[in-house]
Amino acid sequence: FRRGDKLIGQAGARKNSEGLLNRLYEHKRNPDKDYWTEAVIFTTTNNSFGPTEISYLENRFYSIAINANRYIVKNGNEPTIGNVTEEKENELEKFIDYAKIVIGTLGYKIFEPLINNNFEINNNDNLQTESQFFLNKKSKRSKTIIEATSKQTSEGFVVLKGSHIETIDSNSVPQKIKRLRENAKISDNGILQEDILFSSPSYAASFVIGSSANGRSEWKTADGKSLNDLEKS
Repeated sequence: FRRGDKLIGQAGARKNSEGLLNRLYEHKRNPDKDYWTEAVIFTTTNNSFGPTEISYLENRFYSIAINANRYIVKNGNEPTIGNVTEEKENELEKFIDYAKIVIGTLGYKIFEPLINNNFEINNNDNLQTESQFFLNKKSKRSKTIIEATSKQTSEGFVVLKGSHIETIDSNSVPQKIKRLRENAKISDNGILQEDILFSSPSYAASFVIGSSANGRSEWKTADGKSLNDLEKS
């Protein structure tokens, strides 16, 4: 996979015992599937999973990645889930939990949602939950009220699905943000259709407003305190 795209699949054993390796070669030789630069492989030491179990895992990993919504899933079709017993399902779910821990430890957040409702951080020994911020202003370009909501997480700022986004760019909008606005899922009336993560509050504010912006003054809490105000206090 690469940033922005990912493909989830399976590979069965072949006569030359190089099922996984050949599968990767096939994708690399295919001009429609050679976009990837990295691959993470999960297997067993004793080949204990058959086609049914592997199909179940492929389907579950695909569904988890879709729901996490961090990357574009490149699978052509949704994998079939197969028909496993309840006992086997419990075993496979444990395998999935272990795989999620391993891949997260490697630094890949493929299966982690941008917003975790149970997220907590320890700051100066005080337990705090994700901070929610709001941006509300009248747009001079589209003459509409821009209303957006974001959450500050351990990774940055997430502009939340349902936020109202300015649909007209100004000349001062950074090119990086301009491209993000062009590729984001935004309805014709400016409603954001997905959560989007930004590395800084200013990038998040620029995305919403469609121009350069100081996120530390634009994003405010429900009681009107800006990020600057919070830092000073």
